[in-house]
Amino acid sequence: MRRRLAFRTRLAIIITTTFVAAGAALLAVQYVVVQGLFASAVSVTMVSCAAVPPGDVLDIEISIDDTGCSSPSVAGVSPTTPVDAGTTDVVGAVLQQSQFLSDEIVGGLLVSSIVSLIVFAGIAAWIASWLARRSLDRIGEVTSATRDITEHDLDRRLQLPGPHDEIKELGDTIDEMLDRLQLAFAARDRFVANASHELRTPLTTTRTALEVPLEHGDVPETLEPAVRRAIRATEHSERLIAALLSLSRARHGSDDVEPVSLGAVVLAELEELDDTGDLTVDVDVSDTTVLGDTTLIARAVRNLLDNAIRHNVSGGWVRVRVAEGTLLVENSGATIDEESVALLTEPFYRGADSRLSGRGHGLGLAIVDGIAQRHGGSLTLDARPTGGLSASLRLPLIDA
Repeated sequence: MRRRLAFRTRLAIIITTTFVAAGAALLAVQYVVVQGLFASAVSVTMVSCAAVPPGDVLDIEISIDDTGCSSPSVAGVSPTTPVDAGTTDVVGAVLQQSQFLSDEIVGGLLVSSIVSLIVFAGIAAWIASWLARRSLDRIGEVTSATRDITEHDLDRRLQLPGPHDEIKELGDTIDEMLDRLQLAFAARDRFVANASHELRTPLTTTRTALEVPLEHGDVPETLEPAVRRAIRATEHSERLIAALLSLSRARHGSDDVEPVSLGAVVLAELEELDDTGDLTVDVDVSDTTVLGDTTLIARAVRNLLDNAIRHNVSGGWVRVRVAEGTLLVENSGATIDEESVALLTEPFYRGADSRLSGRGHGLGLAIVDGIAQRHGGSLTLDARPTGGLSASLRLPLIDA
């Protein structure tokens, strides 16, 4: 797709073009008017010089009548006196000289007008560029400030300074929109947190009520499979609720940060991993310290490791690297298309196949992404050409 010129550039071009067009029109009108005036003057001279008396050319005097026409005369001779050939030559020479002067002046005026137009076109371009830059600088401030505001710092406001004009009104409108967004996100998070807390107690009670009679053998053998399925469903719901609470905390967790050894956290989480089966785990961890919440960072690391193990193939591998504030987790597995990779950080998205298989709850990578953004870091996901996923979690170093 062809990229269009910036609005500032287009505005400067429009202003310059308008100035040049107006200047060209003004000079063209001036040229036509001056040319017409000279043509009229030459014509009047031809008409008024109807007769010239004979005699020495040096004795000819030019007089101006009330109409502005010139008529040559000699003392005591009427202007209507017939002229001889010599006098005609003199009149012709006068007219030829007048036409020559007219052509010279009009030609010089044309050249000087073109040069002046070119010079002033350059000046107009510079002035137009300055005006466009000055006019759009405040809009640039609004754009830059708005771009920096994310879901995780909706408490920020533009508070645009300057006169109360249209741009100031735009900034105030964006601030009001941010107020509404902040209230909406806060209400959503309160709902998720409250609903999760309210649901955990009845789910725990339900699971206990099912497990107790099952352990005591009070459940008929024909009903035991159904009871166990109900227990598994309840446990899954509890894990989902715990994940929702983690996601809410990841997006709006504590602002208290401390130096955290990322390598130590990764090694600790690797030791607590469940059975990795026949997977080969390759670990290369260097000592790097980041700023953040230890609990949230540990949760992000655990989710990345669990995701790499869960979405793998039999006999596959997992590669873990830590260096310069970055945790890289790669794994083998099925080939993933780019569209699916872009959706992996969306809550409850588990890919085209995993939803049917029942693996996971679709919040693991969303939680990691929320934790990364909360710490001012980033999560980058890339599909490996040979299958599997490459996940890179970057956190701010202690030096920063």
